[in-house]
Amino acid sequence: MSKKNSSVKKFKKKFQENSRILNIYNVFKKNISFSKKNSIVVAVSGGADSLALSALTKFNQYNGKNKYFYVLIDHGYRKKSAAEALKVRQMIKTKINENLIIIKNKKKFKSNLQKNFREIRYKNLFNFCIKKKAKILMTAHHFNDQIETFLIRLARGSGVQGLSSMQMINKTNKKVKLVRPLLEVKKKDLKFIAKKIFNNYLKDPSNISKKFLRSNIRTLTSQLENYGISHDQIFRSIRNINATNDLVNQYTNDLMKKTVTRKRGLILIKQKNFFSYDTEIKRIIIGRLIKDVNKKDYPPRSKKISFVIKKFEEGSLNKLTLGGCVLRLNDSHITIQKEVKKPDFY
Repeated sequence: MSKKNSSVKKFKKKFQENSRILNIYNVFKKNISFSKKNSIVVAVSGGADSLALSALTKFNQYNGKNKYFYVLIDHGYRKKSAAEALKVRQMIKTKINENLIIIKNKKKFKSNLQKNFREIRYKNLFNFCIKKKAKILMTAHHFNDQIETFLIRLARGSGVQGLSSMQMINKTNKKVKLVRPLLEVKKKDLKFIAKKIFNNYLKDPSNISKKFLRSNIRTLTSQLENYGISHDQIFRSIRNINATNDLVNQYTNDLMKKTVTRKRGLILIKQKNFFSYDTEIKRIIIGRLIKDVNKKDYPPRSKKISFVIKKFEEGSLNKLTLGGCVLRLNDSHITIQKEVKKPDFY
């Protein structure tokens, strides 16, 4: 038996003979059952979550017809990031016999690091998907991430849309679906797979840095169980809010057909209709339209949208910018169009 065939057999055996890993794989397989024969890009970081996802997709490749690409974005923020990226490439090659593509981000940021890095990461990953004609981008967001996202948005005063947290399938990008097949899987289970398959995984120091809100929320969530607040209960609440959000979205879509028109990059909202709607519906409409204009994954925060709506309802302002868009109030409509920024030099 060749060395390659031997390693393949060993890899498969770890899945097939371990009931815990096999149960997790079955959840993963169920959540990608819609994908029968696709090219899929897997976002890799080197953490336990993404390495576990890499192993699950590799096993799926042996048992299905999907083709996977493995991609890591190196932001170069930490001195060791380049060396760590090469280490992850070696792990991927050695343990699952796949090539890891490393894309280096050269853009530098001094503030809003997590937000800016996240946007650049997705921009590079989506561009790579389009280049390779891959219809799906897959990330390793999991059960614990979902709980953290819910609490972050709760702290920010989000409405139903925000509190529904992350969706399994996100169609923000018109050419590529963002799929999160592990939202039902707990982090401890992904760590288990990473250790079994890769023996180790990288730990990002920013995950425990008190500079970032998510890190502080992560510390909080680890203590909730001690006070009788079960993560499973929170997850059930998220599912219930998701169901409510689906109904709200359906209702909002019907209202938008009566209220919103588009003309060559300009969006017009009928004032008379819009101002008669419930506050949450108004926030959803404005947020969704701004998100569409700028092709973002998420709308601006509800607090900022509420401020714009309040000023327009009062008539105290008739022009505002939000989320890279210019919003104007005239006699019969609210208009939205992409903000054109003047260059620094002429």
